[in-house]
Amino acid sequence: AGLAGVTVGRGEEARGLTEQWLAGGISRARLILSRSAAYLLVLAIACFGCTIGISVIAPAVHQDANLMGEIGKAVSMTAGLFACYALALLISQLPAERGTATAFAIGTLVLLFIVNGIADTIDSAAGIGVVSPFHWLERTSSAAPGGVFDVGATAGLAVAGLAFLGLSVPVFQRRDLGSGLLSWRLRAAAALRTPSHNPFLRLPFTEGLWEQRVGLAVWAGSTLFLGAGMVLVTKSLVDALMADPNLKTVFLKVFSGDVYTSMLGFIWFGFALLILTGYSVVQVSRWAAQDQEGRVEMLLSSPVSRTRVVVERALEFALASLAIVVAGYIGVAAELPKAGISVDGSHLFLASFLLWPFALAFGGVGVAVASRWPRVAVPFLAAFAVVEYFLGDLAPLFKLPDWMANLSFFHLFGNPLTGNPPATSALLMVLVFLAGFAAALFLMRQRDVAGTA
Repeated sequence: AGLAGVTVGRGEEARGLTEQWLAGGISRARLILSRSAAYLLVLAIACFGCTIGISVIAPAVHQDANLMGEIGKAVSMTAGLFACYALALLISQLPAERGTATAFAIGTLVLLFIVNGIADTIDSAAGIGVVSPFHWLERTSSAAPGGVFDVGATAGLAVAGLAFLGLSVPVFQRRDLGSGLLSWRLRAAAALRTPSHNPFLRLPFTEGLWEQRVGLAVWAGSTLFLGAGMVLVTKSLVDALMADPNLKTVFLKVFSGDVYTSMLGFIWFGFALLILTGYSVVQVSRWAAQDQEGRVEMLLSSPVSRTRVVVERALEFALASLAIVVAGYIGVAAELPKAGISVDGSHLFLASFLLWPFALAFGGVGVAVASRWPRVAVPFLAAFAVVEYFLGDLAPLFKLPDWMANLSFFHLFGNPLTGNPPATSALLMVLVFLAGFAAALFLMRQRDVAGTA
């Protein structure tokens, strides 16, 4: 929902589509409302399809179909996810750069998700959950036996979504294409004809980092605070579960070693993997946009070699993803002593460092596709990430062969905080990164940049 909101808000204008539609006489209000209506239709089909599918399968496994309950949950899901979409659409139109807009929009939704998690696990913070759409989504539990459909919560989500959408229209009408509502105002000044003295603009692989410095700072800062927040959530959650003798017995059997360490590895690293996956998708979107906007064509005419373009992307992605990984490690390591959780420092450092090969693997796959098929790179990588995520869970559940489970980067990563760090798995993911950029070097040379597929 967040990515869809950013795409409607900024992605289509980056590809020149918005400018063409406006030049054809379509008003800005009609454009944004029609695109949002199309997304709402697709969202409703997806939500109703998955929930009704549960009712269809239920009798085959001797369960209650609960058709009305599932339909009620579909209505709630549609309203809640549309509110998330509309919020991302609104936020994406505020910053000047699209990369920063993506980081702010997705980061806000992640923050609201974390706020809801904290409200659910810490009694003293239960009140802050009301600001999160996920809190109101959980009020409807009609899909579960004895659950209820909360009319007020669902209506509130629908009203919030329409309100965010309504605010997005005047914001879109007031800002310039290619810029945000809060962009710096340009001032008249003498023309400069000398190169910038900024050292970041002089080195090949730091130019991209400087360009996305604000967005990267948001990603890193959000990951840092998320890591610290997950430590507090882990502490409160384990304390609550261990207070129940029955649950304590179950958890001591399920988790080997220290329960706090095991739960921290499960919660924090699960979120960290999703953050890095999201960042990989955003970076691939940025590369694809550069290709479609003609920026790559302009660079090649400078002249800059195609090899240099791909190598710069590799170094830029490696440094940016490392910055996010380091920020997450700092957030967790700084909060552990305050929360009273004892974790071996070297083990935490190594487990956190292994997040980097995971990010590199997704970047390698993404750049290979973006170098040859930029228009389909983003949906391909997003779909690939979904398949990888579920394959990591379903392969062990259905006792599939080990080689099939190892096709999932999520499965390869595992939970290194509780077990031996998977050195072989990390090496495999680094090899995927290298293979992806090697393929990008080959594919970039095989096509006409002006005639992208």
